[in-house]
Amino acid sequence: MSFEIASSDGLPIRGNLDVPRAPRALVVIAHGFKGFKDWGFFPWLAEHLVTHRFAVCRFNMSRSGIGERPESFDRLDLFAGDTYSGQVDDLITATRFAQSKTGALPTFLLGHSRGGAVTLLAAASIRRLAGVITWSAIARADRWDEATKKRWRADGFMDVVNQRTQQVMRVTTAILDDYEAHRRELDVLAAARRLRSPLLVIHGGRDESVPVAEAREIAGAAPEASLLILHAAGHTYNAIHPLVHVPSQLLCAAEVSAHFVAAYA
Repeated sequence: MSFEIASSDGLPIRGNLDVPRAPRALVVIAHGFKGFKDWGFFPWLAEHLVTHRFAVCRFNMSRSGIGERPESFDRLDLFAGDTYSGQVDDLITATRFAQSKTGALPTFLLGHSRGGAVTLLAAASIRRLAGVITWSAIARADRWDEATKKRWRADGFMDVVNQRTQQVMRVTTAILDDYEAHRRELDVLAAARRLRSPLLVIHGGRDESVPVAEAREIAGAAPEASLLILHAAGHTYNAIHPLVHVPSQLLCAAEVSAHFVAAYA
């Protein structure tokens, strides 16, 4: 089923909730920076997890930049003001909605890239949380050097290019302000240390966006963590958009994730 719910700011959170017969668990998937629920492997991953009898919720963050058209960044005004705190809140909101539709199932969070950090930051607020899975996750919210921050503040914005669409996507200082105002709450490694459920950390050995060392930091911080490094995998497990075939690295990440959910459900 498709759904649309309101964020705490009154913005639409659009998503999909797929529920097999007699589901064993609920998995909520969080996309990363410049990601969206219909990018590349996300629909396939949801279908794959459903075959394991897991209910799966995937959704667009309210400030992802995706509007009513599922694959178009036509709300760059919203994208410009995105924040970590807003994404954490969106994940909590979407998870509570999915839980309300699926009963008292054990709940798992699965996040890719920035979404992996967001799942860790949101974990303490999720009822019936049974486990967290990160794919290619960042270990810290502060990604910018001091020179970049100074220039960003002077200009009032920073432009990033979407390599797929060639769009220039402007980012205001909202995310920087949010981080500086909530450093403690947005400490990813501290959130991992506080985690009271099992953690599975998956990362590509050839990740071109997030160093594999960050996966080791996350796994090393958590009280109960398993770490899988797929040495031939890049940031997206060698998948592209649209997904024309399923790379073996992606299949491996999905299967290990499914077995993790089954083990702790």
